[in-house]
Amino acid sequence: MEAVQLLAQKSCAVLSFAINSLLIQLILFRSPKGIGMYKFLMVYISVFELIYAFLGLMVQPDFLSHSSVFLVIARTDRLGIPLWMIRIVNTMFRSMFGMSMAMFTLHFIYRYFVIIGSPLVKMDSISKVCIWFLSPIIYGFLWGVILISTLGPNESTNKILKETFFQKNRITIDQVTYIGPNYYTTDHNGTETFNWTVFGGMSVIITMVSISILTIVIFAYKSYKGVGVLLRESHHSDGYKTLQSQLLNMLVAQVSIPAILMHGPASFLFTGPIFHVANEFAGDFFCISVAVYPVLDPLPTMFMIQHYRQVVCRLVLKCV
Repeated sequence: MEAVQLLAQKSCAVLSFAINSLLIQLILFRSPKGIGMYKFLMVYISVFELIYAFLGLMVQPDFLSHSSVFLVIARTDRLGIPLWMIRIVNTMFRSMFGMSMAMFTLHFIYRYFVIIGSPLVKMDSISKVCIWFLSPIIYGFLWGVILISTLGPNESTNKILKETFFQKNRITIDQVTYIGPNYYTTDHNGTETFNWTVFGGMSVIITMVSISILTIVIFAYKSYKGVGVLLRESHHSDGYKTLQSQLLNMLVAQVSIPAILMHGPASFLFTGPIFHVANEFAGDFFCISVAVYPVLDPLPTMFMIQHYRQVVCRLVLKCV
C-alpha cells in the first residue's frame, strides 16, 4: 500500500502543477469581461493548490489511524530533508487544510456580494484587499497554532508509534515528526487518562470547521436565490447572467471536491479515535484522497466556465 501512496503523491503533484498552471493562464488571459475582480480570487485558489501540492510532495505524509490516535506523519528518509525543516513544512501542510475552509467560505460570501451588487467586491482599498486575501492566511495561521500547542508529539503517542508504525517501516523517532490527536495518555502501569488538552484543541478546530460549513451553506443558499432573481429581473445582459450562474455552479462543485475527499473523511478520522474507533485502511485511503484533491479541484473551473472550456477543447483538438 505504501508504494501506491507514494506513486499517488508524486504523480498527483506533477498533474496538479500542470493543470493549475494552465488554469492560471486561462484565468488571467482568457477570462470574460463580466468576471471582474473575481478572477484574482480564482487565481488565489490555483496558487494555493500549487503550494499545497508542492508541500505535499515535500512531506509525502503518512496518515496513521490506530486505536486512540490519528496522526499526520512526516519522515526524513523520503527526500532526505532535515527534521527541523520537515517539522515546519508538515505544520504548513496541515495549516493549509484549515486555510482551505476559510478560503472557500470567503468565495461564497464574495459571490453573494457580486450577485446583490455590494460595493465590498470592489477592491479599491487596502482594507477590502486584506479581507479577501489575508483572512484565509490568518485563519490558517491560527489553525497551525492550535495544532502545535495541543496536538504535538508526546510520550504516549511515541509509545504507540514504536509498537506499530516504527516497526513496520523500520525507522526511529529521530526520523519523524507528527501532528494529530491522541485522546488518551498512558502511565507506566498502563492506565489510560483522558487528554483534555487534545480534546480542547480538537473542540476549537471542530468549531472552526462547523462555522465555516454553516457559513458556506447559508451563503450558497442566498446566492442561488439571488441568481434566480438576477435571471428573472436584472437589466444585465444574458451573457452576464449566464456567467454568474456558471460561476456559482462552479464554486459549488469546487467546494464539494475537498468536502468529499478531505473535510468529510477527516472529521471521522479525527473524532473516531476518541472512542477507540480507528481504521488503518481508512488512513491509507485518506493519504491518496488528499493527494488527488489539488488535481481534481481545478477541473470544475476549467470545464464549467464556457470561455475556459472552449479554449481547453481547442488545445485538446490541436494535440489530437
